[in-house]
Amino acid sequence: MIPAPTHFPNDNSHRVALFLHPTPRDDFDRLEELTANGLQAARKALEDLTSLAIQFDRSTMANLAELQQAIEKRRLLNDRFVDAANELCAQLSDAPHADPCAEIASDLKQAISLSNRVRDLLAAERDVGWHRGIRG
Repeated sequence: MIPAPTHFPNDNSHRVALFLHPTPRDDFDRLEELTANGLQAARKALEDLTSLAIQFDRSTMANLAELQQAIEKRRLLNDRFVDAANELCAQLSDAPHADPCAEIASDLKQAISLSNRVRDLLAAERDVGWHRGIRG
């Protein structure tokens, strides 16, 4: 941002300064930031899940492996991540440790929500482009 002038010259010069308030960025301008926030929430949930001292069944372990693979590849915007995270949320709701599981489920739901928001924005951009004649 340009600082406000503190000195005005007295000679024959002319200066016009226009100061505008910064405009807030919308979600579409923040796609990368939203995706990174979703990855951060998923990473935190995975770390908390692996630190729990409970035995997981095969389906939970498979979902954990899918979640870990998505985080390692930084792939949040696909159905495999969303399906694995949704199933983990459902499995955590039945878990015996209520407090840590509720926090982990909250992190997973945030990651799912951010993933869906970015996917929705990208789909909207593609559809609007198609209607404007941008095919590709």
